[in-house]
Amino acid sequence: MKPTDINLDNPYYAYLFAFIQTDGHLYNNTRDRGRLSIEVNKKDEHILWAFKSLLPFNSSITERVRKTNFSNNHTSVIWRVYDKRFRDYLELWGLPNGCKSELIKTPSCSFSKVDYFRGLIDGDGSLGLTCKGFPFLSFVTSSSHIVVEYIELISQITGKVKTSNRNTRDSIYNIVVYKEDAQKLAKHLYYDGCLALSRKLIKANEVLNWSRPANMRCVTNRKFWTPEEDKYITNHPIESSMKVLGRSRNSIELRLWRLNKQSKQSVTN
Repeated sequence: MKPTDINLDNPYYAYLFAFIQTDGHLYNNTRDRGRLSIEVNKKDEHILWAFKSLLPFNSSITERVRKTNFSNNHTSVIWRVYDKRFRDYLELWGLPNGCKSELIKTPSCSFSKVDYFRGLIDGDGSLGLTCKGFPFLSFVTSSSHIVVEYIELISQITGKVKTSNRNTRDSIYNIVVYKEDAQKLAKHLYYDGCLALSRKLIKANEVLNWSRPANMRCVTNRKFWTPEEDKYITNHPIESSMKVLGRSRNSIELRLWRLNKQSKQSVTN
């Protein structure tokens, strides 16, 4: 591929750019010097070799062994690209220099959306089966820009409207879908022949091979609480709320508990 053919409508480059946004580091110094580097665990080395073969610029792959909190001999693999032409592409697409977790946005040009979000999930997401054996697909990010676009993608694929707020502990978003919704999302993201981490492809197959047990109830039209309903149940008896709102006692009691918990958290903060 020629350097002039690099664009994010290409599924491989869309995935690569997203992976760089999560696990890559762009450095630019004086006199047009700089580099792009990605460091991954040894078990994910194959993805770096795929990147190296994909890119029409010279690059290098090296290993390093160091002591970490989890291992005395942790082996990682680093891919480095020094060519300014590639760094220019990254900046053109919107990649900031240095620390970027809260700054990243979807590309500022046309791009392959499914492949792009698969790259983000391979970097900062997880999927598989829960301890109870239910499929899940989660994505963690600090970027409010990415959250908006990802929630829109989920809505397009599953038909469900998701919401997400930053958690109070470390101010990040954690968006999770379960069961059939996770299967629908995984089917679109991890299609046959796509570029992805091999361990994530294995997990995607686990998600897709799941079948809902015959005795498991499926909720298809979940009713979301509105601010008006919240105000009503906090000012009226449960019996009255059940009749007026058409909700069960368990639903109202659970909502009151959550509202009380949120109120305590806001006071603490």
